[in-house]
Amino acid sequence: MNFSAKTLFKKSLSVTKFTIRKCSTVPPPKEPVVTVLNAASEVGQRLAFLLKQNFYIGELRLYDKNKSICNIAEDLSHIDTKTKIRSFVGVNVLRQAVTGADIVVTVGGDQVSTKETFEEIFNRNVNDVRITALHLTEFNPKGIFCVARPPVEALVPLVSEEFKKAGVYDWKKIFGVTTIASMRSNSIIAAKTKHKPLNMVCPIAGGLSNECFVPVVSQVRPQIAVNGRDIRQQILNSEHDILKLYCEEKVVCLTPALAISRFINTLLKTLKGQTNCAECAFVRQMGHIGNFLPYMTSIVRLSRHGILSSHMPNVDGEESVLLQQMAIRIKQYIKYGESFVTGEPQTVKEKLPKPKDIHIKTYAQKSPTTETVNAS
Repeated sequence: MNFSAKTLFKKSLSVTKFTIRKCSTVPPPKEPVVTVLNAASEVGQRLAFLLKQNFYIGELRLYDKNKSICNIAEDLSHIDTKTKIRSFVGVNVLRQAVTGADIVVTVGGDQVSTKETFEEIFNRNVNDVRITALHLTEFNPKGIFCVARPPVEALVPLVSEEFKKAGVYDWKKIFGVTTIASMRSNSIIAAKTKHKPLNMVCPIAGGLSNECFVPVVSQVRPQIAVNGRDIRQQILNSEHDILKLYCEEKVVCLTPALAISRFINTLLKTLKGQTNCAECAFVRQMGHIGNFLPYMTSIVRLSRHGILSSHMPNVDGEESVLLQQMAIRIKQYIKYGESFVTGEPQTVKEKLPKPKDIHIKTYAQKSPTTETVNAS
């Protein structure tokens, strides 16, 4: 059978096109990148140790002003997991540390004394958090930002105001991490009722500071018959007792790092496509809940884009009174953080008026190998 040169050329061209189409491959999905700020702190080191073992993370970036972060990163790189470790030293390379990160978490700056005031804690942490927020607004506005340093009741509103000022605000991607309060509540209730802590779930409402959060014991799952007042008091006392051990007895703090790691792990699951992921977190509230408190700790359903929806748990009469009382202080803290950006006068009143016995309704809102970079 005879073929002309023109026919042979057309046939070879069609085969070539078909072969190219057949051999083309889809690039593998991007592995999540997590950046830990202030990673040389006690909590930061332990958090980095836990995250290095998280199989969801492709790259773990450790940032700190202290040059010891290079040694910490080198040590962690010897853990035989797939997660790549990179260290960043100095403010001049903060841009590289946050650019392209899926999750950025700032840790450390914890209370150093049981007598330390709110203003003292805020002033010690505000500059680092604000500088990070400014870098994120310019170099990574779509990343998820987790504030895991006190006081979240003021720092989360401050971060939000910086994002609003830059015109890139997305309330669904700014979190105040409150998992430590949930963990303590679950373990104390389980010990009191002789249940398994792993099966215990106690919602948190309000804030995170000891004078700002309410363990919603009435909504504990599985349902159990307990004295809510005694349990809540024991949970609040435990916060003070642990803080005394950390600050005065110089006990090594381990639980906060695990709590933050759990929250980040839940976020990573959503980035990988998992659904029905929920945590308690201090976030911006919309709709009817926002009329009560513009920011508060509530039950948050998560998605790959951040917050999917936020729900305040049902509260009984006594919990309603406590929440109403704490809301007065939380509003002061929120205003204090916002005014740091807006320039309004900053005041925190220590004497709070007597709360009104108002029942707080439940609403739901819906949203649409070691590498070191040194600043020399």
